[in-house]
Parts: sequence; C-alpha cells; structure tokens
Amino acid sequence: MSTYWLKLHDMRFPLRLGETLLGRSPYCSIVLNDNLVSRQHAVVHVTRDGLYIEDLGSRNGTRVNRALVTGQHPLYPGDRIQIGQQLIEVELGSREDRVRLDTLSVTGDHTLRPLEGALETPTEPGRAPQGSYSGAGAHEAPPASGAGAVQPLK
Repeated sequence: MSTYWLKLHDMRFPLRLGETLLGRSPYCSIVLNDNLVSRQHAVVHVTRDGLYIEDLGSRNGTRVNRALVTGQHPLYPGDRIQIGQQLIEVELGSREDRVRLDTLSVTGDHTLRPLEGALETPTEPGRAPQGSYSGAGAHEAPPASGAGAVQPLK
C-alpha cells in the first residue's frame, strides 16, 4: 500500500489507513483555522483500494481541483483540495518516508536534542533536584504548630 500525505502550507500530514477528519474543531486530525471551514468539514478515507474525500454537509462545500465534491470523491497525487480558503495538496510519499513512519510508529526511535539548561541527571517523579530552588524557605521544615502548620481535618 502506498503512503499518502496532505500538504498544507509548509506542513505535511501523513495519512494512515482509516479516516482523517478535517475541520475547525480542535478534535479534528487536521485543524484548519479558517472561518469558512465547518467544525467537522470533510473526511479523507484511506482504504486498500485508494484515497477518497467526503464533504460532511459543510455550509461552504469541499472542492477538488476546483470541482465541488458530492459523495465520496477519489483523490490522486497532485490533487488540490480546497476547504474554505485553505489549499491542501495530496502527495504520494516515497519509500523512505514509509520506512521512517513505520520505524517511528513501531519502535519510537527518534532523535532527542537536550534542552538548554536541562538537568544532567534524572530526578525522581515529584521531587525537585537538590539546589534547584533557592528562594525563601527552600530548605526549611514546615512549622509543627502555629501559623502555617498543617491542621488535621475534623
């Protein structure tokens, strides 16, 4: 099976077997920040037989190569999808892209760069490393009684 991508501006989104939801809602797989886009505007279906797009009853419609989509419309590499004012291009991924995606999804292998000022040694969850806080009261025990003391629940 081929690997397909959707290219929006300078970003590429891999399409996996199943459905990819496009729309304005933050719950969509690909979020389109455009007032002409419905919350759930269109869905791209990836099947073993190919790639299809379907408008989900949006007010402004979905176009492929300037033609209005009705029902399930097949997609091919090079097609241009217009949703609102957003232009999205369908791309066919190379074999190298597919290997890289499969490796990442199966093994989780990826390159991590250390953050500037990051700790050299890990700490226990929920515990700050020694010397990480030097503000007032950093190394003082909480008061046993009086103001600021922890009181039992009654």
